[in-house]
Amino acid sequence: MKYPVRGLFTYLCGLMILAGQVSAAPIDELEALAASAPGDYGKVFDKNLASATAGAAGSMTQQQLKQLMLQDLDSVRNTIAARYAPAGWKQEEFGWNLDAEIQKAKDKVNASDSFGVQDYQQTLKAMLNSLRDYHVSVSFHATEYSALPIGITEAGGRYFISAIGRKSLPENVFPFKVGDEVTSFDGKPVAEAVAELKKKAGMDNVAHTDEAMAVMMSLTFRGAMSGDAVPQGPVAISIRPAGAAESVPFQLKWIHAPELIAPQPFVTKRTGLKLPMSWLGMMLLDTPYAAVNAQASYGLGNKDGFLPDFGEKVWEAPADNSFRAYVYKSPASGRNVALVRIPTYMVDNPAKLVKDFAALVPEFNNRADALVIDQTNNPGGIVFYLYALASMLTDTPLTLPRHYITLTQADVAESVNFLQETAAAKTDADAKDMLGPDVAGYPVSYELLANWAAFHAEVVKQWAAGKTMTSPLPVFGIATLKPDAAVRFTKPVMILTNPLDFSGGDFFPAIMQDNKRAVIFGERTAGAGGVVKEYKQANSLLGVSSIHLTATIAERPNGQPIENLGVTPDVPYIVTPADVQGGYAAYIRAADAAVAGLFR
Repeated sequence: MKYPVRGLFTYLCGLMILAGQVSAAPIDELEALAASAPGDYGKVFDKNLASATAGAAGSMTQQQLKQLMLQDLDSVRNTIAARYAPAGWKQEEFGWNLDAEIQKAKDKVNASDSFGVQDYQQTLKAMLNSLRDYHVSVSFHATEYSALPIGITEAGGRYFISAIGRKSLPENVFPFKVGDEVTSFDGKPVAEAVAELKKKAGMDNVAHTDEAMAVMMSLTFRGAMSGDAVPQGPVAISIRPAGAAESVPFQLKWIHAPELIAPQPFVTKRTGLKLPMSWLGMMLLDTPYAAVNAQASYGLGNKDGFLPDFGEKVWEAPADNSFRAYVYKSPASGRNVALVRIPTYMVDNPAKLVKDFAALVPEFNNRADALVIDQTNNPGGIVFYLYALASMLTDTPLTLPRHYITLTQADVAESVNFLQETAAAKTDADAKDMLGPDVAGYPVSYELLANWAAFHAEVVKQWAAGKTMTSPLPVFGIATLKPDAAVRFTKPVMILTNPLDFSGGDFFPAIMQDNKRAVIFGERTAGAGGVVKEYKQANSLLGVSSIHLTATIAERPNGQPIENLGVTPDVPYIVTPADVQGGYAAYIRAADAAVAGLFR
């Protein structure tokens, strides 16, 4: 019988991801939703809303509501104190103090005579953003969102269209193209609009990553599930077509999905006015929310990425392979160079993707003299899947980051359970019977299980010694990553990175750089340097579903954390407006020249 994977394993294996990001909804889905929402949504949910409203737990005064908020902040404070691993690093690096930030949030609650639930949600979101941690987020029980039918990206302090939903904006209505510059948004310069969004959300982490996230997620998408105020109706923008001298005004309309969770009323002492107080709970609807541009080539985790081909193709991966991969003739060196796109480490069928990647490596070995890995806009994902891919790119063991890990009784209980349930294993067959043939594509062996058990034994030992934060440990007991037994690429490797590489998107280039296995080209990664875990909040009357916190903090072999620092490229390159409007020609020339440098 296979071992039931959960607890420490669950968050260490499955959750090294960018918290708060979701799978992209195609633009056409959002457009279809907008068309159906007024009728279909009402037909499905009118009855549910009526019964939910009837079951509401009475009215609340403003003072009672505030007390509920203050209690919730205390609960959040206790969760952070127990589970947030980088707290000491944040204090050292930024002077961050948990109790001071909680008090600031409480002061906001107490300062207003009419502080509503949405006010509280935005305050809680801003308080969590004070941690300057891309893994930390909060989600709310809500369904309402609005999205624009275009995507926008930033380069050189300017803003450009990166995607267009042509069902909503056919060319005869919207005669603009990807690469045209957006000069104003909602009646103000785009930079000013973005700065206001960042300030309201309390974003103050890595400047270029903050900018990219605010443009990609906040400028064109607002969701109540993220604590945003959701706009409706028209929004005025100005667009300067590529090569034009003047901007052209245009009015867009927000694609809007309504709130389907009935508000519970509360009564203020001053007026008796009924105001929306909280959401009653989750309705049975899987709302496809995501930034409308996330399905475009510039979106997070997109299979093809935003870069065009690097040169004349001499070979291309079969259509049934999961990866975009090809071999091109390098203009700079004249040699054949392979390129593979790794868009994300959060995948539905990792074993299949590992098999597909393994099928590519012999082709790269036979057909190319070097390999370029496009890992831009990678939101992270499953640790074991990442390890499986990395193991095929080396012929020597790779040293891995170690993690300081926060501990509670629940974690130790999981470790004890793992040790008890795996104690009888003695062979590879035993290990596979307990764990399956692979873990997220990484092959299972008795050695893996023994190392994993040693990790859990160390967790129990350190807890018994009075520690609630471990010393640096190799997660799963894997201190070094062995080369794959059958498939190995041993020629030069270069990895493309940018500010929208998070978590696993930080760890992969860090591992390859630390072991001198790859040269890193582009911009520094975001610096989401640990494992994220979800914590459910009990106070549903305020609409809080859960918060995500970084439960570990990783340390590179040189003693530096990945958190906030990210991975600095060996060959720096910053995307320019000319790249966005000119098919990234200068970017590709610079990257190809850097590949040629590998041969020297």
